[in-house]
Amino acid sequence: MKVIYFFIACLSAFALQAKPITIKGKTNGKLPEVLRYSAPVNGVSGFDIYYSATVDAQGNFEIKTDINEISFIDIFYNYISAGNLAVTPGGRYNITLTEKDDKITHEITGTHPAFAKLYDTLIPGYRVELIHNLGNEGSKIESPDELKAFFDAKLKADLTALKAAKPKTLSEKDFEMLVYEREYFYANALSLALYSKYMMAKYDRTAAVSDTFSIVWKEVFTKYPADKAIVRKLPLGYWFLLSYEFFNTYEAAGFDGKKIPENQDKTTEQRLKSRLLYIPAQNAEYYLALVQHFNVNEGRLEKYALDDYYAFKKYYPKSTYTKYLEPEMQPLISFFNRNEALPDGASYVEGYEKANSLEELLKKIPGKKLYVDVWATWCHSCRDEFKYKEALYKLLAKDDIAVLYISVDKDSHDEGWKKMIGHYGLKGYHIRVNKTLYKNLSDAFSNGGGLALPWYFLVNNKGEIAVKYAAPPSDLEKLKTQLGAL
Repeated sequence: MKVIYFFIACLSAFALQAKPITIKGKTNGKLPEVLRYSAPVNGVSGFDIYYSATVDAQGNFEIKTDINEISFIDIFYNYISAGNLAVTPGGRYNITLTEKDDKITHEITGTHPAFAKLYDTLIPGYRVELIHNLGNEGSKIESPDELKAFFDAKLKADLTALKAAKPKTLSEKDFEMLVYEREYFYANALSLALYSKYMMAKYDRTAAVSDTFSIVWKEVFTKYPADKAIVRKLPLGYWFLLSYEFFNTYEAAGFDGKKIPENQDKTTEQRLKSRLLYIPAQNAEYYLALVQHFNVNEGRLEKYALDDYYAFKKYYPKSTYTKYLEPEMQPLISFFNRNEALPDGASYVEGYEKANSLEELLKKIPGKKLYVDVWATWCHSCRDEFKYKEALYKLLAKDDIAVLYISVDKDSHDEGWKKMIGHYGLKGYHIRVNKTLYKNLSDAFSNGGGLALPWYFLVNNKGEIAVKYAAPPSDLEKLKTQLGAL
């Protein structure tokens, strides 16, 4: 009997043994600066850590990874979605990427070619963008029944297509994983649609949300539980758990968004405590590891992110995710270990903390022609424009125009804001808004509809807005024309 058990155990171990998959790629047109791809981390597909593939001078590249079950690999050409694959152990695939006029098209062949092509067709872009776009579309539907029917129809269409194209050699277990991926994909999009409805009501953009929608929201996570191990193996596992945290947060507040404090206004301990309360224990380490990853996404340098990371390491001292997070965290750690002073030519506007309107603020800088940059430390697009600052300063100096940097960061970001001024060497006047000034700017920008960052505008020497939407530093030719308004 022991021999039989041993034999069965060996078979099980063999069945679970990882097998390599190979993706051979070819790029036509302009070579990418970077070609990234997702791959399972610690046996899960949804960790959102990306690897870089080396592209040779002829545009060839190769991706290899070991998997023991069907997994999901997404490819990105210069951060643009360029193909989504559902790969099986031992599979061999080919992908051709063609760049033309900054647009990327692709063709996938290889193991189960028709099925691979169909799956790629069902995911016609970046997954995260797709669920957010679907969520935004669904949020405009006014009837709970119609909202459910909208997503049910999309799921049914995808599953029908998958079943019709299922290869005979694809195991039922692998096919079941694809079904889970589609089910949780649309459940995630539906949850985001509901979250968007409640957020719009929270900020008085729409009327209060009907109680019926809260029932629909609860049904999402009853039908698709967040405590299953399968969630960690799905490409959007983190986003599904994030939606689950949103739901629990709103449910605890009686679905009244005004009772929910902003997440970054909480202390590190409060953030960790609420997440551990709302996220199932089975998936908590995975989810919190991804929180750290997204805290520094796109080069963000926030103090709360550093505090959260140290809290994560303390709570999970033996986490196998830490080795993936450490390289991402090093720039953040170095940033807050530095003692950045204001650069030459920079100063804080005296008494800026008490300025409650743009008019009050501009009175503190009388008689100056200004190029105003409204930004935030967490805004990647804002920071990306700083690399053009020297050319901007040179252009503005010709007409004695000063730069006023208005940060819309919250009080909790004060240290990071001050360090970032020095880090990027931003010359000019600096202020950080209070809540009243933020609302005043929002009213000026879009009649209370919120701020889209970065925002640039020009002010004449009378303290009047001369150009409401000025060109960014990266488009100095257009800005030269606009400066005539001063």
